[in-house]
Amino acid sequence: TLGVSAILVDYVDPDMIYIGTGDRDAGDADGLGVFRSTDGGNTWEEWINGMGNLTVGRLIQHPTNNQLILAATSGGIYKTLDAGNNWTLIQTGNFKDIVFKPGDPNTVYATASGNFFKSNDLGDSFTMILQGLPGAARGVIAVTPAEPDYVYFLLTNSDSYKGLYRSTNSGVSFTERSTSPNIMS
Repeated sequence: TLGVSAILVDYVDPDMIYIGTGDRDAGDADGLGVFRSTDGGNTWEEWINGMGNLTVGRLIQHPTNNQLILAATSGGIYKTLDAGNNWTLIQTGNFKDIVFKPGDPNTVYATASGNFFKSNDLGDSFTMILQGLPGAARGVIAVTPAEPDYVYFLLTNSDSYKGLYRSTNSGVSFTERSTSPNIMS
């Protein structure tokens, strides 16, 4: 069975669809990297040059350059400048989530194993942010165009809630918002 954890529809050509394979959560379906369809999903081809067979948890496309795509994978963050013809490893780790800062795609946020990473150079390099964050087993990121400098980071310890943390300075530092109740149970 082929698991799919990410779907990206090209905003310039909606017949161009990318899927990130593998089960990023339970791990019960092996990842085979990225697949691409050029005919609206009728046929698919492997699109993994430079990436290989990895679980892909999330794909994001630059808002004004549809050729630039970032992938959060079990082997790290990969970047392509040519719509997936060639992928380059940028940051190692088991990444599950990646998002652009609303209104500023030069800023990218990502998470691996409950740690928060930030890039200020369109995903060419990442720095782990520690200020205000306790670390955990897993994290997910949320942003909003209504408050572009706000970043929410929800952390868990396997099957229990660790906490919700918020940054008001574009991911430079975080403050704890809540640690209970255990919304994950």
